[in-house]
Amino acid sequence: MTKKILQIALVLAVVSCDKKFNEVGQSILPTDLYKAKSVSYPVTISHASIDVVQTNNASVLQLGEREDKLFGNTSAAIVSQLNLTSYSPTFGTLTSVQENESNFNELETVSNAWLEIPFFTSQTDSDGDGLIDEFDVDDNDVNSDSDGDGVSDITERNNGTNPMIPDTDGDGILDDVDETNNLTTPLPKLYAIDSLFGDREATFNVSVSKLNYFLRQLDPEKNFEQSQAYYSDFQINSYKEETLFNQAIQLDFDEVAIVTDTIKIAPRMRIALDPDFFQQTLINKEGSSELSSIENWQDYFRSIAIETSNFSTPLLMLLDVTNMLVRVEYDYQTKETNDAGAEVIVTKNNQFLLNAAAAIKFNTLLQSTPPDAILNDIVSTSQQEHIALSGGLGSVAILNLFEDNEVLEALKGQPWLLNEANLTLYVNQQETDFYNSSLPQRLYLSNADNAAPIIDFTQDASATSTLSRLVYGGYLVEEEEKQYYKIRITDHLRNIISNDSTNVPLQLSLSNVFSSQTAVQLANVKDPEGDKIPVGTVVSPKSAVFVGPNPSDPDLADLKLQLELFYTEID
Repeated sequence: MTKKILQIALVLAVVSCDKKFNEVGQSILPTDLYKAKSVSYPVTISHASIDVVQTNNASVLQLGEREDKLFGNTSAAIVSQLNLTSYSPTFGTLTSVQENESNFNELETVSNAWLEIPFFTSQTDSDGDGLIDEFDVDDNDVNSDSDGDGVSDITERNNGTNPMIPDTDGDGILDDVDETNNLTTPLPKLYAIDSLFGDREATFNVSVSKLNYFLRQLDPEKNFEQSQAYYSDFQINSYKEETLFNQAIQLDFDEVAIVTDTIKIAPRMRIALDPDFFQQTLINKEGSSELSSIENWQDYFRSIAIETSNFSTPLLMLLDVTNMLVRVEYDYQTKETNDAGAEVIVTKNNQFLLNAAAAIKFNTLLQSTPPDAILNDIVSTSQQEHIALSGGLGSVAILNLFEDNEVLEALKGQPWLLNEANLTLYVNQQETDFYNSSLPQRLYLSNADNAAPIIDFTQDASATSTLSRLVYGGYLVEEEEKQYYKIRITDHLRNIISNDSTNVPLQLSLSNVFSSQTAVQLANVKDPEGDKIPVGTVVSPKSAVFVGPNPSDPDLADLKLQLELFYTEID
């Protein structure tokens, strides 16, 4: 009580209580009436763990094993529908009815079936020299020589030689003096592979299973009026029906050749599935009711699961599941007339695609190793020395401003023009380095009661298609030996102080790049009921430890979390 009285007295000592907080335009008052000042207020925090979370509303899904020395390792698997690219399809040139009527069997036979999940890739070439930034020794110099053979990258592009290999054709003569290059095939396109975390050279097992589980769009427990939520604790083993692949692989980042090597597509994880399965399940079903509509097909085929295990070293992949597909290649026979006018039977090949573009798909997340014991101390202690945030099965923080309401009421009586209000989260470098944490690109602040973004986020007009909400902030800043995230909450505070808006608790979470839309897509947390977190938090394989409001280390005292107000005082 004594402490509270002193806090109130301190606030009241510098202001007359009959003056209200104003947003009066400065132009209507003499400038000498204003004095620029700043003040800080304490913030209290608590943590909320993410144990089970909705995962079916993200365009990016995880696959593999995430290593996190503080929050523990997590394994991620994918469950997905696969839809036909066309319904009542014809395999070969004749429908099943036409084959029966003509008494000619095209003998459609599956030769290969491939599960393909593209990597996220880019081909950014900042200096336009023909070599993408990922491999360019200097991506701002058009005359750079990345392979050191004496020929610039742009000259090699014009000559048709490889700017990454000094001797493109391997004849023992470097490109700068080789007058002829004996290349028989075009140079492959190069791609920068994004969103892989861990050892890209790791070997691991992949298992693809057919599931006897129907994925429905609408939730029957909510009168089929809301979308069905699928959660990270889904039990794959309970629904396995048939194994389509189970072998060790290693990722290949080269272009993929398809259709008898005549077409090349971007790098992807490519798994050879059991051709006999698709012979029986797909090709032999030509003309059947199971293939006649999307409803019939989904009830018939159900779903698949993609799992990984036995990593040589941890590797987590964020994959482009929107463009995931199964490519079924098959041969068939057809009748043609030869040059002599005789009818002959020839064998041709074709392919049919199953895709996941509009399909239900989600992640399962399993804690494969326990968190470090110190994590429990961080999230459960009342000392508030640290803030620990992580994506996936991690944690978010709840921030309370003006826990003492009398201090807030006193602030409302101040004769101030509020210029700026910030929350700055400083990275605890020692803890982050110790746990080898991978810092997120951005932090996100929302209303903890309803998960709505705070008004500063929604009103930030600086958003672009590539870098959004610059004024609102929350981006990682590296300054000398400090790393921090500054989040602007000026309008949020103005609403509380001037418009009597409710001083709600705020949820702090980490995420990757946000879209430029006002709304942030949300995911339900299964326990406790009704809580939500950003989808970007669910799919983020990042974590960090920040300096809390009450650090015990005196060296961190100046970096503690607090609410900073910058204001102009009216005399």
